[in-house]
Amino acid sequence: MRETIRKLVASEWIGPLALAFIHLVLAALSFQQSPFTGGDDATYISLARSLIERHDYRDIWNPALPLHTQYPPVFPLVVAAGLLAGLEPQEGLKMLMIFISTGAVFASCLWLRRVTTPGIAFCAGFFIALSPEIIWLGQEVLSDPLFWLFAMLSLLAWRHAQQSQQSAKDPMPVLPVIVATAATLAAYFTRSAGAPLLLAIVIWLGLRKQWRAIAIVCAMSAPPIFVWWLRGHGQAASGYLAPFIAVDPYNPARGNVTPKILLERIAENLSLYAQRHLARLVFGSMRTGVFFGIAFAAALLWGWGKKLKRPGLAEIWLPLYLALVLLWPAAWAGARFLFPVVPLLALYVGETIADLAKAASHPRIFAAALLIAGIVTVEPGLSRQIRIGTECRERFYTGEQFACTAPAFADFFATAERVRGKLPKGSVVLSRKPTIFYAHSGYQSVLYPLSPVPDSLFNLARRLGAQYVVVDQINDLAPKYLHPILLARRDDFCIVPELSTENAAFARIEVGGPPRAPGTASNAFRACGVTK
Repeated sequence: MRETIRKLVASEWIGPLALAFIHLVLAALSFQQSPFTGGDDATYISLARSLIERHDYRDIWNPALPLHTQYPPVFPLVVAAGLLAGLEPQEGLKMLMIFISTGAVFASCLWLRRVTTPGIAFCAGFFIALSPEIIWLGQEVLSDPLFWLFAMLSLLAWRHAQQSQQSAKDPMPVLPVIVATAATLAAYFTRSAGAPLLLAIVIWLGLRKQWRAIAIVCAMSAPPIFVWWLRGHGQAASGYLAPFIAVDPYNPARGNVTPKILLERIAENLSLYAQRHLARLVFGSMRTGVFFGIAFAAALLWGWGKKLKRPGLAEIWLPLYLALVLLWPAAWAGARFLFPVVPLLALYVGETIADLAKAASHPRIFAAALLIAGIVTVEPGLSRQIRIGTECRERFYTGEQFACTAPAFADFFATAERVRGKLPKGSVVLSRKPTIFYAHSGYQSVLYPLSPVPDSLFNLARRLGAQYVVVDQINDLAPKYLHPILLARRDDFCIVPELSTENAAFARIEVGGPPRAPGTASNAFRACGVTK
């Protein structure tokens, strides 16, 4: 019995399983039904509905029904499977995401256990499992956790392929290489951000002179990647590349970036990740500020630099992936883009801390003090997530459908829900978040023009046959583009009261409508019904 217990404790599986279970419990305690306000989740759900209802892959929310070319299909296929299984977006799909993120935590901890000492692996995995940001964002219907899971499975599979060699000079066995390549392609077709991983694999295999493995990777990867590219190229779509080359991803009319703008974007992203997102990722707050970001980056560079004496796949992948993150538009920067490389960051920082501990006069005391300090710093953010989750669940179950959602977004969601089934069939609505509006209302939608010139909106509405617009109070675009048009052309709009909420009015576009009555307030609009 003692021998069995000893073997279990020594097993490389026990620690990762324990940490994954801790993460699962904390994620369940932090669970809430509030929808993600960014709209990416609604995009994936809408693409899943396209797969289910139309058996093709189109922007089903857009009345033109163009082929979708930006997001690869693996995650929408997973979402479609969830919907077919009867999972509801605000509960079932979010619970599914918790299990996916838990799987990613387990795979990460298992990878750590295989590439470093048990002590470093457990401590690094401990902070991954307890990360308030991972617990919070890991429940959203986003592709990042699944991409993270496949990326870690790819690293594990390539490590197994490497260890399957009889000697370093022998070629890697074919079957492990095929399995590893399949995992890599699963990551690539979950998010196009998997391209740096694929490139890193080719570079790593080239350094090891594994020409047969490179041939297998190319043979398996080239056809599906070419087909996916050809699909987008045939639609003259820039796909995943568009946000990188656009000055403003919200307004393509501003043109493409210049080298100067790219450098400014990199500098802004460096500042954002150092001062905000790294601290949120580890501690769930920004209280530690820039000092933590600098210290973390220094420890990361030291740990990564040590590994460069004999670089592995991870050491090649990390800078390529981080370069992609830093080139991403700063307006969209966020801790979730670091999820796939969190285990790498934890590994290099953990090994640097271990080196510092060895140099201390009392290594064990030093290491224990750092661990306790880290836990004490994480605890407030973790407690806050659990407290918010508990409160939001209680409010949801008492009937508040969009509990714990900012009022401007909550009313946008609520207006879309009110509209469901109330408009004539085939109606098109201009809105700030077309995929969210479609997912909650069932009516196709297009973003209103990013221009304060009234004719831009009316021309778009005429071209699409759109008769309605949601006048939102989301503070990024509406005050700049939509509100000026409504104020300049008040008589060409009327508000449908029964479909409106405090922060999201549902308006009918009625060019040449009757003027307002004399004495009407300058900011007031006529009331009307859905149709004339």
